[in-house]
Amino acid sequence: MDISKILAEWPFDPLTVSARIIPGEDGLKKIQMRVDLGLIQMEYEGRPDGQQPFNFESYLDYYRSLAASDKEFNLDPRMSFQLRQEGMQYYHRYLSLHQLKDYNGVIRDTRHNLDILNFIANYAGSLENMTSQQHRPYVMMMNTSAKAMLKLEEDQKAEALNILKAGIRQIKNVYINVLEDSQPDLSPEIFQLRELQHRITDDGVPTELPAMEKLEIELQMALLSENYEKAATLRDQIDRSSN
Repeated sequence: MDISKILAEWPFDPLTVSARIIPGEDGLKKIQMRVDLGLIQMEYEGRPDGQQPFNFESYLDYYRSLAASDKEFNLDPRMSFQLRQEGMQYYHRYLSLHQLKDYNGVIRDTRHNLDILNFIANYAGSLENMTSQQHRPYVMMMNTSAKAMLKLEEDQKAEALNILKAGIRQIKNVYINVLEDSQPDLSPEIFQLRELQHRITDDGVPTELPAMEKLEIELQMALLSENYEKAATLRDQIDRSSN
């Protein structure tokens, strides 16, 4: 069916993440995310695409079961690709959930992607591992941010600040010891968490990330995943917004 009418009623905004939760025809909640060329619909629970690979909830669970029964198990390129693709699905969902302030959902999905990165680190080749681990700081930042926001909803500012401090320390450790970056303080992930720290200590009300900062993070993620077409589009959006 032509979905032009649906898209016309929900205009795309390049400066923010547009997401909503709708009731599915099967009685289950669905998440919709508006993107430039249409929309993405995801399941709220389980794999975002609703699939159950080999009757497991996810490829991660399936490959974990194989590794548990085979001491010589290793991820081949096809398996690694399937895990990366699964991680992208969860990425789109936790990005939507963060916009919707469903922080428990963000924590759940970022935990899944961190577990994928851990599994790749243990069972994939060095090249695959090095490429995949570049995504770890961003996932950690989103996980930390969601945990801090949950504490703020409970009016526990001290706990939120402790979570942010721990998250910054852990991300620094990844940059220095895994990614071999000697200047982690310049990373956008640490910048975002420190910005949230400042808003808490200044008694400001933390809100979603400013639009320009979101675009900068999306640009970095596009470059890390070698999605240069998306990176070029994001650069154009940043340039237009700066002028």
